Amino acid sequence: MERLLICLLVAMLAVPVVAAPPTEAPEADEHTVLLWRFDEGEGEAATDASANGLDGTITGAEWTEGRFGSALQWGEGNGNVAVPTDLPGITNQFTLEAWVRLDAMPTGTPPFWAADVAGKLSSLGIVIRPPGVLYVALMHGDQKHHLVGERRIEVGEWTHVALVYDGPAGKLGTFVDGELDVEFDLPPGDMTLNRDPARVFYARSYNGGDEKLVGAIDEVRLSSVPRMFGHHWSTHAYLHVLRYRNELLLTHHVPDGAQDAPVSYRVSVKDEAGVEVAAGEVSAAAVTANEGLMPMRLEEGTYSATVTARYAGGREEVVIARDFMHTPPDRSIVELDADNVYWHQGERLFPLMIYHVRPPDLAEVADAGFTMAKSPTTSLWPGYEREGEGVGFINAAWEHGMLGVGAGGALHDPVLGEATLTHYRGSPAVAFWYVADEPHGPEAQPEHMLARQEQWAAWDPTHPSFLLHNKPAEFLRYAPACDIFATDSYPIRREEDTNIMPVAAWTRAAVDAVANCKPVWIALQCYTTRSTEAATAGRDMLPRLPSTDELRCMSYMALAEGARGLLYYSFDDTYFNRGGIRSEHCARVPGVLGGDERHNAGASRTRGSLDGAVCGACAADERERSGDRQPISAAQWRGDLRAGGEPDARGAAGNA
Repeated sequence: MERLLICLLVAMLAVPVVAAPPTEAPEADEHTVLLWRFDEGEGEAATDASANGLDGTITGAEWTEGRFGSALQWGEGNGNVAVPTDLPGITNQFTLEAWVRLDAMPTGTPPFWAADVAGKLSSLGIVIRPPGVLYVALMHGDQKHHLVGERRIEVGEWTHVALVYDGPAGKLGTFVDGELDVEFDLPPGDMTLNRDPARVFYARSYNGGDEKLVGAIDEVRLSSVPRMFGHHWSTHAYLHVLRYRNELLLTHHVPDGAQDAPVSYRVSVKDEAGVEVAAGEVSAAAVTANEGLMPMRLEEGTYSATVTARYAGGREEVVIARDFMHTPPDRSIVELDADNVYWHQGERLFPLMIYHVRPPDLAEVADAGFTMAKSPTTSLWPGYEREGEGVGFINAAWEHGMLGVGAGGALHDPVLGEATLTHYRGSPAVAFWYVADEPHGPEAQPEHMLARQEQWAAWDPTHPSFLLHNKPAEFLRYAPACDIFATDSYPIRREEDTNIMPVAAWTRAAVDAVANCKPVWIALQCYTTRSTEAATAGRDMLPRLPSTDELRCMSYMALAEGARGLLYYSFDDTYFNRGGIRSEHCARVPGVLGGDERHNAGASRTRGSLDGAVCGACAADERERSGDRQPISAAQWRGDLRAGGEPDARGAAGNA
């Protein structure tokens, strides 16, 4: 159905402003941590114009005419400007900016997706990825957030790029030529910096495995304050159509110190004839308290929604105006109740899913007690792509007493997607339809995901939609585009990593993003290293599998923070050769939710404990065991959820 999507999310500026792009070279002031002007015109040293004396060493560059004075230019080879530093003066705010001229667009060739402009590893950075959009990195809390901009940078033109972080306001923004590109709402927490001076601050590249920027860079400045280029942070509002609850939900993010925040909102929904069929008003305080629910009773059809913010003094502003297509759910197969519990054919079922299962392994996975399984390929029919070669993965999973997950690129094709969803309409074999996994980029913005979710609901109203996002800063933006929201915090990234608390923080952030009015499911890490070749390319690899205790603790932390489903990645990761429970690494990790007496008795402190202490027995095993052990079975790996006092994971539907 052709629909006019007027606007999914409209920002309310605290104070309307008009900003001009930077037209002069930046100056050093009391907030400047580093400023490389690149005006030397020769030599191998970049003088720091700040008071910190962080002069950089230049390699592999040629001097060229800059945006102001001279600049540095690189071809396709190695080279950068670098200085060891602990980033003095940077606490919970910063601005990183530079002028850049692309001489060639980054290709985005796997496994490296972008070309660096400036930054410090494991802390912060700006890169450019195809089709010329900013791709920024920030360590916030215990996780690195990668966020994608929208405005495109053209080849051959000098462009000012900036990354602004304001911890007290809970905001992160990208700027292009002084204009606010994308503004992100961050979850609670503080920025995490790697203070190790050995991790250099660099311009152009850290000389690792990433694709190199081909072009010139000028006027790199790092500041300890948010420089807003004439803008102010915005209050953002988000509207959810809760199909399974017959309610509308309004959420928002109000930055600390907002100069003009709303005091209330009025929501109005009209049908195609312009008749108001749902309306309500809610205070901003109630929305902040996750109490922005309003009833609705809508028939199938297309509607227009308007949200008007009201401010002190009587000023009003339309902050959301969009058309949406509504299809009430057919609850005969799947129901999501008011407690966010998943019901299947009238029986409660706990979602315990495993990724990357092949048809020959379905019996083993089913015997282990999993209730849902996802194929390891982008096709719904792994190994059976050609017509007449056998049953699909979903049907095969159902034959083994599990629900199959509907996912894959074919669903995104209008013809194939409609054919597939209408084929499985009313089928008890489908768990849900996977709208997107970690959406990013210009073609995967929230409005695209929402349109996909609405269309899929029209094709198949008997199964819910599911979206997983791995960037807490974007939870609020993407959470409206699904019936079930999920995230995947994978905190074990290096041998020395023991802090698994991000699982709890991300679960809570996801629950807050939907005001606990939609089911939140959590994907948990059970994979390990990539290939040896990738590991030697200088990337941040994953060199060990989480221990039994870590997996168990992550599972129960997610449940304690409000998760209504547990997903495990993965059974056998064939995409990235990162292992899984069927890899040689499985022999080191018996049990997940159940107990392993040797591990529990042999460790004086548990690696999976809340304080992140290391299990000595696990560490010794990982050093001593060879890689030729036989993989442990899924049943041994999983253990028994009921042993921990939780209800039967399969519920009454276990024999469906």
